[in-house]
Amino acid sequence: MGRAAQSLDQALAGVSDGCVLAIGGTMLSRKPMAAVRHLAASGVRDLELVTFTGSLDVEELIRAASVRRVRSSYVGLGPYGRAPAFCAAAESGAIEDREESEWMLLGRLRAAAAGLAFMPTRAALGSDLLADAGLRTVRDPYTNVELLALPPLRPDVCLLHAWRADHDGNVQLPPLREHLWDVDLLLARASRSVIVTVEHLIDGQELAREPEHTVLHAFEVDWVLAAPGGAAPTASAPDYEADAAALREAATAAA
Repeated sequence: MGRAAQSLDQALAGVSDGCVLAIGGTMLSRKPMAAVRHLAASGVRDLELVTFTGSLDVEELIRAASVRRVRSSYVGLGPYGRAPAFCAAAESGAIEDREESEWMLLGRLRAAAAGLAFMPTRAALGSDLLADAGLRTVRDPYTNVELLALPPLRPDVCLLHAWRADHDGNVQLPPLREHLWDVDLLLARASRSVIVTVEHLIDGQELAREPEHTVLHAFEVDWVLAAPGGAAPTASAPDYEADAAALREAATAAA
C-alpha cells in the first residue's frame, strides 16, 4: 500500500544509478518537474529514461549528466522548438537514442503490465525501427499472419504528477481528463515502483466522496507526495496551464 512521503528525498530514495526510470506526462503537460529537478541535483547517473513524449524532463536530466539512454517516441519542446540538450547529446553519442513508435512503446508497456512474454502487433512492420531494435516476428497460429513480437518493458521506477491523492496513495484525475492520461496509468502498471507527486494531498474521506475520479489505487502506488506547482512550467489541469514565457526562456537558455 502506498504512503505519504515526508520529502522528495524519502520518495526518490529508490532511484539509483543505472535505473530504468519511467516519466509520465506528455510533452508540455503533467511532467513531474519538481521530482525531476530533485533527481538532477542528486547526482544520480546512468539512467535509462522511458517516456511517451519527452520535453523538459529529458532536457533537465541530460544537462545534469544523469542519462545514458532515452527510450521515447518523441523528445522536443513542441511549439517552442527542438530539445537542444537531447539533440546535442544524441548526435554526439553522449547518450543512446532508442526511438520507438508510439504503438511499439505502448505494446511493450502493455506486455509488462499484463505479465506477458511478448505483445503481438502489426505496429512498425516494414519500418527500419525493427532492425535497429533487433525485434523479431511471430506467426499467428490461427491465421498464419506475421506479427511483430514486442518484448515487455518494465521500468524500475515510475514518476507521475497528478491532480490529487489521499495519504494512502489513492490517486485521482480531474473530471475533465486528457485521454493521454491513460499512458501514465500504463507506465505505472508496467513499473516495479510508482511515485506520484500531486497538487493536492487530501483526506481519504474527501476522496471517497468522488470515487469515480480514482484511477490508481493504494496497492499500485509506493509513495505519494504533495508538490503544489510540481509540474511547472508544464501544465497540470485543472490547476494551471503551461507557462509560455517560462518555456520560451527555457528553450532560449538551453540553446
